[in-house]
Amino acid sequence: ELTEEEEDKEPTAKQLKGDSVATIANKLQQTTKEMKSTVNKWKTSEGEEKQKLRDKLLKLTNIKKELESML
Repeated sequence: ELTEEEEDKEPTAKQLKGDSVATIANKLQQTTKEMKSTVNKWKTSEGEEKQKLRDKLLKLTNIKKELESML
């Protein structure tokens, strides 16, 4: 599991622009896996934690869409 600080260091799609299709596809796969994990945590959480996980999912969704557009 990544800490919140490490998650914030995830490269953005703009930073990945020069990367190969394989690298982008790999990052997309990692992002999708992280989204599934976050959804599972979100389902069992409550209150403020649930809101934080929702915000994280929105951020991950945006990253996923950017990566998909690059493939």
